[in-house]
Amino acid sequence: MTNRYVQMALRLLVAAILLSVGYSKLAAEGMDVMLFERLGMEPHGRIIIGLLEITAGLLMLSPQAASGAFLAVGIMLGAIIAHCTVLGVDVGDGGRHVAMLALVLVSSLLVLYARRRDLPIIGKTLGSGATPDP
Repeated sequence: MTNRYVQMALRLLVAAILLSVGYSKLAAEGMDVMLFERLGMEPHGRIIIGLLEITAGLLMLSPQAASGAFLAVGIMLGAIIAHCTVLGVDVGDGGRHVAMLALVLVSSLLVLYARRRDLPIIGKTLGSGATPDP
């Protein structure tokens, strides 16, 4: 991704969503509690996922955006798998929750690809032979 403004917009979008939903999980809002009860992960799983989402959101706002994107991809894949296997696509909101998960997943994948050379340990291997983004 060569346009750093597009990349920054994606990072801000992902950070805003992750910080918001992470906070709602820590605040024990009704839908989050219900979903994690259905998964059998209430309250510990909800709290851990909320903290991970906040961490990923903050990393997306920092120079460590690649790590934040990597973490966000993992969280979103887990959430989508949970919706496909246990929770269902429509959890009383017409599928908007799953659509938001997909939006964050795709945006995070784009940021992760653009910043892959910044990943700790494996970044140099992934970026070998390629020219760096401006």
